[in-house]
Amino acid sequence: MKFTYTYRSSDGQRHTAEIEAENRDAAFAKVRAELGIKPIKVTAEPEESRQDGGFPSQGGRRSFINAILTGKAAILAAVSLAAIGGAWWLAGARDARPYQVTTPQGTVTYAVATPLPRQAIPGNRTRIDAARETAFQSSAERLLSCFAEPGRSVPLPDGKKPSQDDFRRAMREPIRTASTDFTEIVDIKRIVTGMKREMKAYLDGGGTVEGYISELEKRQRLEISYRENAMRRVEELLNGKDGVSSSSRQREAYSYWLKANASLKSMGIYELPLPDSLRAYQTGLDIDE
Repeated sequence: MKFTYTYRSSDGQRHTAEIEAENRDAAFAKVRAELGIKPIKVTAEPEESRQDGGFPSQGGRRSFINAILTGKAAILAAVSLAAIGGAWWLAGARDARPYQVTTPQGTVTYAVATPLPRQAIPGNRTRIDAARETAFQSSAERLLSCFAEPGRSVPLPDGKKPSQDDFRRAMREPIRTASTDFTEIVDIKRIVTGMKREMKAYLDGGGTVEGYISELEKRQRLEISYRENAMRRVEELLNGKDGVSSSSRQREAYSYWLKANASLKSMGIYELPLPDSLRAYQTGLDIDE
């Protein structure tokens, strides 16, 4: 099924292209995953728009403009990221590979998660947080999952920490996926799979479990500091100096906010929210419908 999508390039120019997908949601996801950009508009062909989720020609103008206003920064950040070669969105395709296990009843084939770099996981936060307790077979995998998303502070599991033998066993057993898994669950499984490979290389090189976990903690603290410093800088720009007009402060803060989010996204860190004091400024920008 053919869909038309619209996006803005880093120079502010508006572009339109076509893509094949099963429905509008799939088209939106495909553009983000394969092209590394977030479209501001995805519509089906006229005869398909009503039944396949295309944007309605009437009655939806207000919601569409609101969607552009709230998503403009993410669009520009995504386009900027693509321009500088960031590729973590490109790694987000949902897939799996077969894994055969021999049982007394014969050979059984499972779907196994393929590695994915550490990155912010979009979707239902409650579902993602619950996955750390329910989606993994071993305590070692559950511990690694707490470091799956860069820059996000997650409490470590209570109780006895996994031993080096626990991690060795976990690295020998692949993480399975199921057709019933939500996308967020598949994503976190794939990230932990990638972390297990990274840890295996660390241990094979003479490192220890304690050393690897310590490196994860240091990396996470550094990523958190990047985000906190960026958020602090936005606030500083908004407060500004005496003698600087409010509009100038907002313009500078908004520009920095866009650039900071592009940089954070290139590291897989979840973006800064738009400060309430900048919402009116963003709404007043000249945006094509």
